[in-house]
Amino acid sequence: MIDLTYVQEQIEMKKREEILSKHQYSIWFNEKENVWYSYLPDVSKPHNRRKIKRKRKHDLEDMILEYYTSCKDDVDEQSKASLSLESLFYEFMKYKVNEVNSGTVKRMMADWNRFYKPDKGFISIALNNLTRINIDDFFNSVLVTHNLKKKGFYNMCGILKQMLEYAVDAEYIEKNPYRVKVNKKRFASNGKKSSEKEVFQAGEKELFIQEMERRLRSNPSNTAPLAILLDFELGTRKGEILAISKSDILGDRIHIHRQLVEEFDTGNLDHIKSKGFYVVDYTKSEDGDRWLPLTTRAKEIIKWVELINEEYGYNFKDFLFVKNGNCISPDAVDAQMKRGCEHIGIPVKTMHKIRKTYASTLLHNGVNISIVKDMLGHADESTTLKHYIYNTENSRETDEKVLNALGEEKTSKSDQSDQKIISFTKIKKAKSS
Repeated sequence: MIDLTYVQEQIEMKKREEILSKHQYSIWFNEKENVWYSYLPDVSKPHNRRKIKRKRKHDLEDMILEYYTSCKDDVDEQSKASLSLESLFYEFMKYKVNEVNSGTVKRMMADWNRFYKPDKGFISIALNNLTRINIDDFFNSVLVTHNLKKKGFYNMCGILKQMLEYAVDAEYIEKNPYRVKVNKKRFASNGKKSSEKEVFQAGEKELFIQEMERRLRSNPSNTAPLAILLDFELGTRKGEILAISKSDILGDRIHIHRQLVEEFDTGNLDHIKSKGFYVVDYTKSEDGDRWLPLTTRAKEIIKWVELINEEYGYNFKDFLFVKNGNCISPDAVDAQMKRGCEHIGIPVKTMHKIRKTYASTLLHNGVNISIVKDMLGHADESTTLKHYIYNTENSRETDEKVLNALGEEKTSKSDQSDQKIISFTKIKKAKSS
């Protein structure tokens, strides 16, 4: 049978040893006086300490334990009552790093530094003094200062919401004062961006593809331009296309089920540093795991990449886009995108714009929106329609299509002269008769 008294004694002894091991002053015996000595912190005394003594060492240790236990209780109560929002944030983030990936931590720190940190008055408010009015004033101020769209605003709010939920869970406060009460008319316009900025127009796409091929001829060992060209055929996310493996290809289809992500060292939250890029066996969401059909052009590009890898001895596991014993970095692809756009004189577009071009092309060519959604790896059609579908044709081509759809056909000048046109004058005479 377990002796509970003995167990409790062992627990107390362990606690005692732990506290005494952290005592910053030595404990010594004075043989002449036959007493035990040590110090305790005391800001009112010289050197911020006071000497203590007891005849028995155990009694001296009891005195030290009593001091630290009393201090801990006082500090705990004071910290719960006076913890500033800034201090709470850093405590919360140390907890958060064990819950989310390092990229999310980096984004949260960026939002903190951009929206919260500049408002010293707000982040210095003690937790128990925080009111809903304080929160209202802060949110309205941020909304006006930064001219945020609805999505960006609520992402910013999420930090404070999670902080205060943490404070309740940690029993720092009993009631959560969080709320969002702002003038929603102040949200920046959420109108859809122009097609010219969001997708490659037909003429631009042709020029850009030619530029990527030219860049490949200039530097045949660099397969980054081919990753870009392949994305016009697949419409994947940038991290997904760079994580493609040869084993993902099965006949006329390719399996998208992993991505290249950047990992960060979050040991120092104020100085987060990149640890490099790594392949993970998952996509952005569960719906991102998908099979895509390969066009003839896509298969040609893949074969091209394989030949280059063989020619230059590029090899890293089974991945397609590799160099120097690793996957090609997103930065290398971004550089090709930027320089390519600048070289042909069009606005700089990103890999994400290629993804939107792919989606728009599918829909405009009669592919059902449900299928387009699946090809992109989206969970619902509304995301695809709202954020990914744009017009890939220029204004002249668009006008022609609209006119043709309305039954307006191109006619020659001679044809126009033969048409029976009822003039406004004839209509007027007909009415008078």
